[in-house]
Amino acid sequence: MYQKIVCAIEASDEGKLVLEKACGLAKAYNAKLYVAHVIPYSILPKDYQKTLEEEAAPLIDKITESFGISQKKVSINVGKPYEQICLVADKKEADLIVIGTHSKKGIQALIGSTANGVVNYAKCDVFLVKI
Repeated sequence: MYQKIVCAIEASDEGKLVLEKACGLAKAYNAKLYVAHVIPYSILPKDYQKTLEEEAAPLIDKITESFGISQKKVSINVGKPYEQICLVADKKEADLIVIGTHSKKGIQALIGSTANGVVNYAKCDVFLVKI
């Protein structure tokens, strides 16, 4: 049924739980699995955004490596999380996006969820993992 899956994660324990579910789905469907992490766009200088990317990379690498996922299948982007996740899914021609339902961090918890944006913006199915 599903051949290409994109899993959106944060560098957190919740991200590990979401990736664990995605790995199970990929195995069940014998699908290719890609991982996306998005650093929310900010109006801060590009140098600072680059620093945020450099700080996130080892954390995401550690999580993905623990599941045996090649770094070639991992992307770290900067922008609106739901848009970037959907763009990665489009680029990979994914037929499923796996994402956690709620992040308890930052302003996103107050003004809306990335998961909701992905559900409304994605061109493919979305699997929500309750965290």
